[in-house]
Amino acid sequence: MADRQNSTGSTGRLEWIRAHFTGKFWFRVSLFGIGALASVLLANQASFLVPEWFVGRIAEGTAKGVLTIIASSMLVVTTFSLGSLVSALAAAAQMATPRAARVLIDDAVSQNVVSTFLGAFVFSMVGIFAISFGYYDPEGEAVLLVAAATVVALVILTLFGWLDYLANMVRLGETIAKIENRARPVIRQNAATPWMGGVALTPGDARGKPLCAGSTGYVRHVDIRKLETLAAEAGSRIAVLGRPGDPADPATPLVLVGWTPNEDETEAILNAFTIDPERSLDQDPRFCLKVLTEIGQRALSPGVNDPGTAIAVIVRQQRLLTEWIDSTPELPAGSVSCPHVAVAPLSPDELLEIALAPIARDGRAQIGVMLRLNLALTSLARLGDTDMARAARHLREKAVKSALDSLDWADDRQQLERADETSRTPPL
Repeated sequence: MADRQNSTGSTGRLEWIRAHFTGKFWFRVSLFGIGALASVLLANQASFLVPEWFVGRIAEGTAKGVLTIIASSMLVVTTFSLGSLVSALAAAAQMATPRAARVLIDDAVSQNVVSTFLGAFVFSMVGIFAISFGYYDPEGEAVLLVAAATVVALVILTLFGWLDYLANMVRLGETIAKIENRARPVIRQNAATPWMGGVALTPGDARGKPLCAGSTGYVRHVDIRKLETLAAEAGSRIAVLGRPGDPADPATPLVLVGWTPNEDETEAILNAFTIDPERSLDQDPRFCLKVLTEIGQRALSPGVNDPGTAIAVIVRQQRLLTEWIDSTPELPAGSVSCPHVAVAPLSPDELLEIALAPIARDGRAQIGVMLRLNLALTSLARLGDTDMARAARHLREKAVKSALDSLDWADDRQQLERADETSRTPPL
């Protein structure tokens, strides 16, 4: 893959910040709350939509009574939903891995449900206050009543869907599936843009002035476009050493700058890197694979002893690594959006070391796990990517050797030896 170049750049800092905050739990809840508030306050302006005969049939105090019922009910339902969500997060952390809770928190279904219930509560409370202060004319109250009926129907539908969702949310298989689905676009994006829009790092780029982070944590995002602008203005190159997911600290260089930057340029270069205390699944494919691996390792621990879950993790890891191979492009030379920025790509050895090597180590005494792992590595070695094939064959050889030393039964060792021999035979 060393001769490949990629034309698709990474997201800019503002785009990343927008995507980062719009995915937050509070953002969606706030939008629903603001929408509920607006619908209550604008009811008078929509009074022309309600026919006069309908207004005349509404008894006095009907709208306020309905809103009072909604308010009292939504307070209980919202509390129930948040309690159920917290219990599900705790169960996911206990059964899978604490890192899995982040996926459930960011889940759109959970956010929509809590936002709907809280929005209904805000709608009813504001409506009650507005009626109490005489804000509505009769037509406006009629519009509010119609809106309240719509809110009740939406809440009922959401509640039924939420109960069904909760029943599956606490299942370990569902948690693993959510992590895989969250990881898939990250894997595809990083495979399709191995140099994040720049060029491949060469030995000649390994010289320059090193710049280190001002704090300790992990790289969350790199604004390649900003680095390209700075390097192009200086007529030089910048070598990026810190990809998303890499550790950052005041002693480890994030970049090597091909010129001597002044104070403003140094600050601008370092500001292109977002450093956070924790890793995130957003742009870090290695962390996505690691979270799944932790679930497999936990399943193989003596206290759990669940090889079936470990096998399920192997299958999903194989699927994600296959996505990586399929998404890696073959583009013509010169198709680069940021030619002044050099980035080291992720290596297949590192990906396999994160995704499958720990399971091979912890499951070496489980014949079922090792047979499925051998099959997965054999498949990856035959998919055409020479770097991945070499890394997969190397890991398979190590895993088989370790397993043969660990399996107690002679029949298990013979079965694994036959599987290994089959995997070495070229497919027809």
